[in-house]
Amino acid sequence: MVDERRYGSREEQEEGRPRRRAPKKGGPPFGPIALLCAVLVGAILIARMAAKDREERPEVPKVDASTVFGDLPEEEPPETGAGRSGRRRSTNRAPSGLAQNSDWIAALHKAEKAAGILARAKQAKTSGDRGEWNRLGNLAKEGYDEAIIMTALWEEQLLEKYGETDRQVRDIMRTRNKWFELLRALHKTTGRD
Repeated sequence: MVDERRYGSREEQEEGRPRRRAPKKGGPPFGPIALLCAVLVGAILIARMAAKDREERPEVPKVDASTVFGDLPEEEPPETGAGRSGRRRSTNRAPSGLAQNSDWIAALHKAEKAAGILARAKQAKTSGDRGEWNRLGNLAKEGYDEAIIMTALWEEQLLEKYGETDRQVRDIMRTRNKWFELLRALHKTTGRD
């Protein structure tokens, strides 16, 4: 006869209640024990192989760490003049009067006009006239853009001939970089045409 305490009465089983299973009879699980044995056997084999490798290796002579590069000559830092921080020297390879180029002078005039227009645009912006700010800002953008385009090829040629360490070339590059910065700022703050 079925023990009603363990499985419940027949009426309870028929009502759809789940039945309890009988506990399994047996010892500890086989899988984890087998896995543990395999790991132990593997560790023993690896330890034996490592011991054989150590015995077969030739012994490497130990070298004192302080004399590893003892046969190399001492290095000395490069000589720099007093008061110099290691910067490259400026040169004067370009002929004097380099900035008297007609295209450069025309570009300077265009940039000066653009600066005047930009000053008026800033006044319009502070007074709250957004339309005038955009109109004048776009005119200033055009002026700086034309000045940059007029001198782009010339600057590349100067860099190629005289290098970027020449004083006059560096001054020209600085001026053009200011124009670029102003043009970038105008592109960010003014509206499109």
